[in-house]
Amino acid sequence: MISQEYKAVIFDLGKVIFDYSFSKAYKFWATTANKSFEDIKGNFHFDKTFEDFESGKISADQFRREILQRLNLNLSNDDFDTGWCSIYLDTYSEIDKLLLDLKKKYRVVALTNTNIIHSSVWRVKYFNTLQHFEKIFCSYELGTRKPESKAFQIVLDYLQTKPTETIFLDDNIDNIKGAIQLDIATIWVTSQEKMNCELLQHGLLN
Repeated sequence: MISQEYKAVIFDLGKVIFDYSFSKAYKFWATTANKSFEDIKGNFHFDKTFEDFESGKISADQFRREILQRLNLNLSNDDFDTGWCSIYLDTYSEIDKLLLDLKKKYRVVALTNTNIIHSSVWRVKYFNTLQHFEKIFCSYELGTRKPESKAFQIVLDYLQTKPTETIFLDDNIDNIKGAIQLDIATIWVTSQEKMNCELLQHGLLN
């Protein structure tokens, strides 16, 4: 067991609390616009436009226009958003119990890279599970996104905890590396089983 007195746990949401698949968005857009799924998937990139949207630096309209032009799609805003928000799947089994157990001893918050279109959907779809978090920090509201140090620092300032008193869980290795640079303890989530084992090793679970 790792000897450390933690006070707070910071969770990522997607692929940690609930599952998602961008292929569902590509499929919806392809079917609606009578286009090739492979072409849409191949031409959609998680690039600066995507990152700027998640950082709140461009509007939803700007993002839609850029993506529709890039993918050569003719879709209404409603059809674009329906596809864009179709990615969300189920929460992981036992995640509610895990959050409830952690809340008994630690402050539990979330830090997620997301955007204003997606946020309106996942906040509703996962409402009951999300109630377990003291606060949810969204990149588009913060004006910064993981793995930028500013995103982590905003959460630490809110918690009023030292980095060494905080542990961060994320499925993205780049975000994990960003947290490590600030001396935040981390768990790289590659499966729910591994996550629970590491929480035990860090002494956060009995």
